[in-house]
Amino acid sequence: MKPTAVLVNTARGPIVEDAAIHQALAEGWIAGAAPDDIEEEPSKQRGWRPTNPLFHLPNLIVTPHAAYYSEEAVRTVRTIAAEGAVRVLTGRPARFPVNELKVGSRPSRGG
Repeated sequence: MKPTAVLVNTARGPIVEDAAIHQALAEGWIAGAAPDDIEEEPSKQRGWRPTNPLFHLPNLIVTPHAAYYSEEAVRTVRTIAAEGAVRVLTGRPARFPVNELKVGSRPSRGG
């Protein structure tokens, strides 16, 4: 990459190693970076503290990999899940099945 480039990672954090981003930014190999999360996603760690050396770099912006999040989105996801459960539990077909079953077939019970 050019020294004027900005690395943007909108995938999971581990796609690009934190140490590699830190070295590239600290040594001026690239101008900036904007990962959608760091290698170890903090939201998955109990008692997480911001000790990652990346957080001390002025040419880095990190987002929490939660772009979908809003109160409305959470409410919508919960409503869709609850309505789906009610449909299936009352004998109606699922609106969004993961695996399509043919009429009269039963799911296999692998073991």
